Amino acid sequence: MLEGLYSKRNISEKQNNRWLIRILTAIILILAVLVAAIPGTLVIMRRADAQVALGNAKSLRMALDTASMETYASGEPFRDISSNGGVTEEIWREVITDSKVPGDFWLLQTDKSGYEVQSFLYREGDFTVEYCKEPLTYEVSYQQNYIQTKSR
Repeated sequence: MLEGLYSKRNISEKQNNRWLIRILTAIILILAVLVAAIPGTLVIMRRADAQVALGNAKSLRMALDTASMETYASGEPFRDISSNGGVTEEIWREVITDSKVPGDFWLLQTDKSGYEVQSFLYREGDFTVEYCKEPLTYEVSYQQNYIQTKSR
């Protein structure tokens, strides 16, 4: 009777089952670690993208400041509400070329003279950066579209 319980076949099946249980346990642990790590990794990647958008907004601010000083010195207009970005077409091209930013911007406010930039919005992908001169702040926001429809 005991001979059947301890036969070589039963011992080998138990060893195979142990290996199977160990392999499945290892796979489950690896999957659990991956599931736990992915959201954190995505947050870190989104934070890095936000830093890039912030850096581009700062480059844009310097290009806008330079362009406004040049137009003020030459007596040409700087703002044009009807054009792209709220500045004249020449200024818009110059600022995009000088700053080398991949996004788009909108000039929101200037001082009374119309040349000193007080605030603007910069949009790059799903990130929006809002600049305000007083108090000096940059605010980076992330927006993700969940539903997007097209009208016919």
